[in-house]
Amino acid sequence: MQRPETVRLLDVLPYGRTTLDRIWIYLSQVATVPPGGQRILLRSMLDALKAEEFIEFPKMKTGWDHSASPPLPKWISRPRPKMVRHYAENVIWAPELSFLSAKREPADSPWIKVDGWLKETRNTVRELVPIRERSLEIFGDEKRLDALVGAQAFNSGKITLDALSCYYVPEPAAWERGPLGSEAKPGLCIENSTTYDVLKRFNREAGFWGFVVYGRGNGFASVVEGIVPIMEEFGHGRILYFGDADHEGLEIAARGARKFSAAGKVLELDARLYRLILICGKPAASKTGGVLSPGAAELIRKADLNEVPALFVENIRFSQEWAGYRQLKQFDWEMGEPPYLQRGGE
Repeated sequence: MQRPETVRLLDVLPYGRTTLDRIWIYLSQVATVPPGGQRILLRSMLDALKAEEFIEFPKMKTGWDHSASPPLPKWISRPRPKMVRHYAENVIWAPELSFLSAKREPADSPWIKVDGWLKETRNTVRELVPIRERSLEIFGDEKRLDALVGAQAFNSGKITLDALSCYYVPEPAAWERGPLGSEAKPGLCIENSTTYDVLKRFNREAGFWGFVVYGRGNGFASVVEGIVPIMEEFGHGRILYFGDADHEGLEIAARGARKFSAAGKVLELDARLYRLILICGKPAASKTGGVLSPGAAELIRKADLNEVPALFVENIRFSQEWAGYRQLKQFDWEMGEPPYLQRGGE
């Protein structure tokens, strides 16, 4: 492939199939051809590219344009280059990585760098540091070790963070302590930021919860590990939860409940708050609906909110924002309904 214009044509050809009309356009971008010579030049360029296996021609006669000489392919195909996988050879793995001995690791495997770090620091005192600090030291990338920790080797216990002298730092949770005298009462986790602010202010006076913590919406499960230390500071094994009364809102609670359970803690719905929005709020259409998962259904059952699942099947929701400051102040927390409803409404 000697001609510079042929090299330039290859540079502009996309991968995959390209039709002849597009090929003519690409040719006009890379070469100036005198009238009468375009077809001959294009055929010679395409033949040169095919000879070096950069492109493929149609195999059937019907795939060719015979309207003039020389014939031209109605389309060409440019296959993507095949990736050649290289493997790490003759690696004597550090003892902590002995589980890799029976495997063929790619030459660019992240375990290669972990192995190098383990060997380099074998005879030094390894300071215990956060996982991202260790990741930066090993990879030059503070997040690379996060992905590796999610691999099967860590999940199955073949290697632990202790081997790398580092520890996981959970997502910190925003929270506020309740007033004096409320310490023994369970904490309350709120799904979204607006209602968190409202209930945090309300609790400063009411003292119904030992603390109020922000659950970060759909990211609730990711902050469970940050909430557990708060519960342990108060000596609590149980926490209450409040969010939207809709299908997805209850599934968010169920996912969080599973993580709390794994940490030896219990999450329950704050039935009083859900009852408040079911009484004071107005139903709206929900983007999610259907039958609840077993975990979410169990939360509903324990909270004695048995009328709620039927709403979710009909794609109905009650927003947690119906628990506004005024509604919270007027709610009869013992009877479970606002005084003005008891009086027949206003």
